[in-house]
Amino acid sequence: MYKLAQALKAMSLEKSVFLHRERDAWATCENEKAAREAAEGELAKECEISAELRQKCTALATEAREAREKVAPMEKRADLSAAQSEVVRWHRSSAENEKRAEESERKMAMAASAAEAL
Repeated sequence: MYKLAQALKAMSLEKSVFLHRERDAWATCENEKAAREAAEGELAKECEISAELRQKCTALATEAREAREKVAPMEKRADLSAAQSEVVRWHRSSAENEKRAEESERKMAMAASAAEAL
C-alpha cells in the first residue's frame, strides 16, 4: 500500500508539473498572440502611412509637372525678352559704331584735305 501511495503521489506530482507546464505554454501562446496582433496593428498603421505618403508623392509629382507646364511658356517669353534686350543692345552698339565710323571718316577726310592743301 505504501508503494501504491508513493506511485499515486509521483503520478500526482507529474500531473501537477505537466499542468503547470501546459498552463505556462498556453500563457506563452497567448502572450505571443497578443504581441503578434500588436505588431500587425503597427504594421497596418505603417501601411496606411505609406499609402498616404505614396498618394502625396503622386500628387506632388503631378503638381510639379503642371507647374513646369505653366512655367515653360513664361520661360520662353523670358528667353525672348532677353533676346530682344540683346538685339536692342546690339543695335545701340551698332549705331554707336556707325557714329564712330562716320566721325573717323570725317577726320580722315579733313586730314586728307589738310594734306592736299599742303
